[in-house]
Amino acid sequence: MNKNISIQFGVCAVLCLLMPLNASADEEDRARQVCKAEITKTYGLDKFRNTWAERLGNHKFQVHGDVRYNHNYYDFQCKVKQGEVRSFAYQGPHNRHGDHDDANAAVAVGVGLVLAAAIVSSADNNSRDELPVAKTVLEDDCHDILQYRIRDEHDRSANVKMQESKIKGRDLSGEAKVKYGSGSPHHVSYTCHFDRQGQIKDSSYRLY
Repeated sequence: MNKNISIQFGVCAVLCLLMPLNASADEEDRARQVCKAEITKTYGLDKFRNTWAERLGNHKFQVHGDVRYNHNYYDFQCKVKQGEVRSFAYQGPHNRHGDHDDANAAVAVGVGLVLAAAIVSSADNNSRDELPVAKTVLEDDCHDILQYRIRDEHDRSANVKMQESKIKGRDLSGEAKVKYGSGSPHHVSYTCHFDRQGQIKDSSYRLY
């Protein structure tokens, strides 16, 4: 009897250990699938290869891959949080928006809005080290770190809403609103510092 109980306990313990691994794999697969679905819906492209997901945090992934257009493959990427695409970018031609004759066409889309370019490039960017990801991806990363810091340093109920931003060199700066629970919103100015790969190195903010 005791032996059977021990065996059952051992089986349960193994299953409990495997459950987080299965959940993580399911999340990663979901991130890849919703990213590819967004690229297909927006650009009409569905021949993918080398698609992989990089975990950025809790329930958050950066998806990378290539998609084919006329026998050539072009890069795409998505930011996926909680199983939903928050921003995405594609560099290459496609049959949408009337630019399929331009082999050098580059389009980036973030949260459903067509941007001017797939790779960050602003008029006031005087640095030669242009960041290699779409502006919406940088904004999303900056939002996450800003909200994390304010919750950690002020109030765990803080909810940050980005309002505007600009890029200069490898810095993204702008304005935001932060609200604590049901209270009135406060004004925030912020700056996020990125490295050459587009990863956050540091951040600063000021509450008013």
